Amino acid sequence: MLFNSMLLSGAVLAFSAIQVSAHAAINPALGVKATAVRNDVQRPSTAKPCGNADLAAIDTSTAVTADSSGSFTVDIQNFNGGRDGSRQVTMQVDAAGTGAKFVAGQVTVNGQAAPAATGTEKITASLPAGTKCTGGAAGNLCLASFKTLGGFGNCVVVQQGGAGAAAAAAGGEHIKDGDNVTEANER
Repeated sequence: MLFNSMLLSGAVLAFSAIQVSAHAAINPALGVKATAVRNDVQRPSTAKPCGNADLAAIDTSTAVTADSSGSFTVDIQNFNGGRDGSRQVTMQVDAAGTGAKFVAGQVTVNGQAAPAATGTEKITASLPAGTKCTGGAAGNLCLASFKTLGGFGNCVVVQQGGAGAAAAAAGGEHIKDGDNVTEANER
């Protein structure tokens, strides 16, 4: 009985050690003032695409700017090698910036699936066609949730400038307020 208890404890401890060592962060991270460190990494899920990050930090977080096509670039840093430290990501976007309604975005330049060592890579992604960011006090912020193959990641604030918002409105369709609803422009 004692042996079984010790074996179970050892297995739980080993699993915990594996969980703690597997991380990658996408910068600039929602709610993080500087470059993200290992402790800033989140575990995005369907229920919480930004992990445990404070969604109210949308206006105080560093934002990346999407160009007129909706494309933007972020940095991903892994804290260990292999698949657990994967720098390959998927992305979802919440146009309202509330964390309530995410739709699939496109990653156009991705990172390594299982890097041999730690490091940083550039990731280029695009907002879904016709997206109009409406979040934040200025009404031009979206949340982008990035998740690695290892299951780690975080949200990034994306700012849509005047040209990007105008292009979304001129496109004839848009996704507004996080509702995955397509509307025709009225002219």
